[in-house]
Amino acid sequence: MRTLPWLLFLAACSGNSCPTDDKLPERTDLIKRSAGPLTLVGKTLDVGDVMPDAMLADGKLAPIQLGSLKGKMIVLSVVPSIDTRVCETQTHKVNDAMAQFPAGTEVFTVSRDLPFAQTRFAEEAVVKMRMGSDYHGGAFGKAFGLDVKETGLLARSVWVIGPDGKVAYRQIVEDQGTEPDYEALIAAAKRAAGA
Repeated sequence: MRTLPWLLFLAACSGNSCPTDDKLPERTDLIKRSAGPLTLVGKTLDVGDVMPDAMLADGKLAPIQLGSLKGKMIVLSVVPSIDTRVCETQTHKVNDAMAQFPAGTEVFTVSRDLPFAQTRFAEEAVVKMRMGSDYHGGAFGKAFGLDVKETGLLARSVWVIGPDGKVAYRQIVEDQGTEPDYEALIAAAKRAAGA
């Protein structure tokens, strides 16, 4: 009977969802909403940093291990919730820009929405990009420094990860109610590919 609490703890503790004593850094100087500043949890990545090997889930709950994509150009369009006006617009505009990215670029929309909601959105909106959900444990948000403490959602941002696995470009949108700079994203992807 003494081992029962320990076994229950181990059963509940899987992957990145285990409790930890490590306190993640917090920042309130990067993003805001109309009501004021928001808190980002986790180390905010900068250009030149190595992309964390975070895991997302696809629409069938299968893992997407970002580290397995090293060697490819990656564009990440991160939105708080796929079913909001600005997030929907961002997803459509990045999807429409896919033809302007270097050939072979892996393009994802990432959010904390359930994978089933992302799949429904992708089918109804007829988008070609892949969807990745950070709903289970939030490892992606914490690893990229995009976990918004006040909402539990991800901070609106766009990223280019070069074939070397390093951040080549990132824009964490200051006013979370506005869209990112799509032209800068396209230009950054082309630069990272040497085009």
